[in-house]
Amino acid sequence: MRDYYYSVPKGRGKYIGISGPTVMIFHFKDGKRKAFSLFGFHDIKIILTYLHDNNIQFLNYKPITPIDTKVKVSIYQKSGMQAFFTIISPLIILGAIIIFMVYSFIVYHNETTFHLLLCFLPLLLYFIYTYWERMYYLKMKDESFTIRNLLGRKSWGFKYDDTMKVSFGSSLGKGAFLYLEILDKNFKYYQFPLDMLPKKDIKEIVNIFKEKGVDATAECY
Repeated sequence: MRDYYYSVPKGRGKYIGISGPTVMIFHFKDGKRKAFSLFGFHDIKIILTYLHDNNIQFLNYKPITPIDTKVKVSIYQKSGMQAFFTIISPLIILGAIIIFMVYSFIVYHNETTFHLLLCFLPLLLYFIYTYWERMYYLKMKDESFTIRNLLGRKSWGFKYDDTMKVSFGSSLGKGAFLYLEILDKNFKYYQFPLDMLPKKDIKEIVNIFKEKGVDATAECY
């Protein structure tokens, strides 16, 4: 649950490595470290349970004592012009492509370009749908929190008492393609893209999790 980069030179000061969610780093007794991406693995719970049963410590987990505090119902979601451009920008691109197709066909009678773009249109619509599917936001309540999809098709609820660890990260540097990793006390792993979550609210959300006794970290401030 942490980005990791190998310190191996490649070219002019560049480094190769792996980053993003589902990255697991192993620290060996001889001081070496190795990182593996578990992206696409069927059930990460199997690995985490095996490590726990063999008394292998999770270095990025620190138990936290909850504080007796009340959390008001809060929805952390982009709003205003920021949300407008996040949602509408794919439609603007789609509209520009359609206008170009019609213009190319009517003015230049270029059927080849028109048919080529027409073939790519379903693929573009699929990418737009996939992009909207990534638009999750967070709702915090006093005893639980909910991850919701902007399209209203999907929703996941979690209780603080059943949650062991949460980690906010970014797939491409700080602030780009935010995601949230959740590990419950049964070692079941969840990962959600949070493209509709304002980056400025992450610090506040992390503090709420800690007050509720959940170990929360963020590497995308």
